[in-house]
Amino acid sequence: MDLAIGVAIGVVAGLIGGMLGVGGGITIVPGAVIFLGTDQTTAQGVSLAAIVVTSAVGAMTHYRQRTMRAELVPWIAPMAVVASVVAAWAAGLVDPTWLRRAFAILLVLFGTRMIVSRPSAEREEVVSTG
Repeated sequence: MDLAIGVAIGVVAGLIGGMLGVGGGITIVPGAVIFLGTDQTTAQGVSLAAIVVTSAVGAMTHYRQRTMRAELVPWIAPMAVVASVVAAWAAGLVDPTWLRRAFAILLVLFGTRMIVSRPSAEREEVVSTG
């Protein structure tokens, strides 16, 4: 049963990650915690390992479709790598219950922000027309 649930979580993560660019973490982490009974720290580790592959494939696809600003990658990627190392180390020091709560709060905050904010194209139009 765990295998079938894991496959389902992977399929959903890939679909959502590919379509929405979220990397799958919003499905893998809650899916592993809720449906597979893993602790938050383990779910985060699984999610990060899976995202290595899905992110590379998604990035290559977006690059080919010219829907990526490649000039931003050298600025964002190194800082993300450094921050990931520090944060993964720090996550090992924090109670998984608090990590789960922080993750849930972050999802709610980002989701709310995305619902109430205007799309970036509409924002650029307002700025340029003044």
